[in-house]
Amino acid sequence: MKKALSIATALSLPLLLAGPSLNAAPKPQVTDPFGDANFVNDQGTGDGSTGDNTTADAGNASDLGGVTFSNDAKNLYVMIHTELAPPATQGIGLRARVNGAPGSQCLLFEIYYSGATNTLTAAEGYFRDTCAGGDAIPVEVLGTQLTIPRSTHEALGKGKTLDTPQAQSFVYTGSSYPAGVSGPYIDTTKVGTDYKLKK
Repeated sequence: MKKALSIATALSLPLLLAGPSLNAAPKPQVTDPFGDANFVNDQGTGDGSTGDNTTADAGNASDLGGVTFSNDAKNLYVMIHTELAPPATQGIGLRARVNGAPGSQCLLFEIYYSGATNTLTAAEGYFRDTCAGGDAIPVEVLGTQLTIPRSTHEALGKGKTLDTPQAQSFVYTGSSYPAGVSGPYIDTTKVGTDYKLKK
């Protein structure tokens, strides 16, 4: 019996040592409490200073829970967590933004969803650099995840850091970007922790 126990212990030890790294989900860079999609958080400044006011709640598909960044050699993946999966009754948008002072981050990862306030027929995703300018680049959307080819922008290169990450949800009216209107903001998070791209 002791021999069998020793063999089992020896076989399980490498798995225990490797444990969390085998199936661990990426840690979110931005977190936000549910129950605060209330058009109150950060109206006007957008700097993340009041991103967790939970005195009221007006939505669930627009209620942000956080943002998780991950990457492989080819793509950056931006997962925007919400209380319930969009779309909602009204048209909404979700945005994660990085790189810059709080409230004026330059790189935007955006999803626009169809609803009563717009003419979209399916979700649309875009990557925008608001500091360098240029056209918005369409990117793949799957639920609340965006897939951005790293070749899209130099800031997504190996070893680069996405700093001052923050997220916003908003009402989206009109038609496809840039013809639509983003706002007012429903929920805004506080600024999270930086993400360094691997590989």
